[in-house]
Amino acid sequence: MPSDTIFQHQDELASLSSSHPLRERLEELHRIIQARYPFVARVAVALMDEDTQTLKTYLHSSGKGNPLSNYEASLEASPSLQQTIHLHSPRVVNDLSIFQNGQHLHTQRIWEHGYRASYALPIFQESRPAAFVFFNSRATNCFTPEVLRDLDLFGHLIGQLVYEEQTKYRILMATLRTAIQMIHQRDPELGGHLDRMAHFSRIIARHLYGLGLYDFTDELVEQIFQFAPLHDVGKIGIPDRVLMKAGKLDPEEQAVMRTHTTLGRHLVDEIMKNFGLQSLEQRGILQSVAELHHEAMDGSGYPNSLHGDEIPIAARIIAVADVFDALTSERPYKQAWTNDDAFAYLLEQRETTLDRDCINAMIQHRQDVEHIQTIFGD
Repeated sequence: MPSDTIFQHQDELASLSSSHPLRERLEELHRIIQARYPFVARVAVALMDEDTQTLKTYLHSSGKGNPLSNYEASLEASPSLQQTIHLHSPRVVNDLSIFQNGQHLHTQRIWEHGYRASYALPIFQESRPAAFVFFNSRATNCFTPEVLRDLDLFGHLIGQLVYEEQTKYRILMATLRTAIQMIHQRDPELGGHLDRMAHFSRIIARHLYGLGLYDFTDELVEQIFQFAPLHDVGKIGIPDRVLMKAGKLDPEEQAVMRTHTTLGRHLVDEIMKNFGLQSLEQRGILQSVAELHHEAMDGSGYPNSLHGDEIPIAARIIAVADVFDALTSERPYKQAWTNDDAFAYLLEQRETTLDRDCINAMIQHRQDVEHIQTIFGD
């Protein structure tokens, strides 16, 4: 049989198994969906944060006209999605005019961008809500039972792609978090520090994203949030006599403590190598978080004495979040600073060691910062 007759069929989903970034694979899936159903104008994924009961924008195929970039909302702000999770059932809205008078920003933005119908598919992992996949149309009454059956297949495929991508990070972070937990056994002062500074980092990253100063995406903001608690992973290699010392470190001990940055980078590189994760798209973020979070804008930091924009923005974000939480946390050798005093200190440092825009983000979102402090107390 001639080969040109048995190899004619093209697998239109073949690109999904490639190493292309997740957002590119989502866009390719959207093109395939639109070939069947041209009215599906937007596909988007929002992640569920169970700790804070919020939905966070993550991926979309809306192009530059995305109505909900850099957006998060409490689940309470969307009773219909809350009910969707409760019932383990998708939400079909074939005419969004029923929400036209809604007061929530996400409702208004979707309407203002011309979307008139919505299908929301909840994605569960081990019976826990993990994400939503949204299909939006500019036409009404288009999500028929036949269409929905196909979109369910695509939706769960998208959910699986997101899950696999998140699993890569979970493998890496589970290993690094185990190291962090080992540090915690030796240094119980960590308490809620890692959770707080991770959420502080997300507050800063979202603010910078909104300013348009950096090439941020919702996916990048999420990765900074996920990687932030791992910044001090290198401390697993610091001797107890230094790590657990209650008083001030002498110069020799300070030099030993400073090696946790290069130790952290080495550990991250080895784990990525051992788990075959060298191709992880955002590996550079984690590397800079582990190694460069003690660099200073004026070049006085370590380990490489980088200046200003030489320091990756992820490391600058982590630095501000880490310093603020360290100041406002009680330690055996100091009392916790008040937030007023800590913010005043940040203002003093924005001309020298810490990034000005990151500090401004913390100050402008003080209410959010204090909400995180309430949730994740020691």
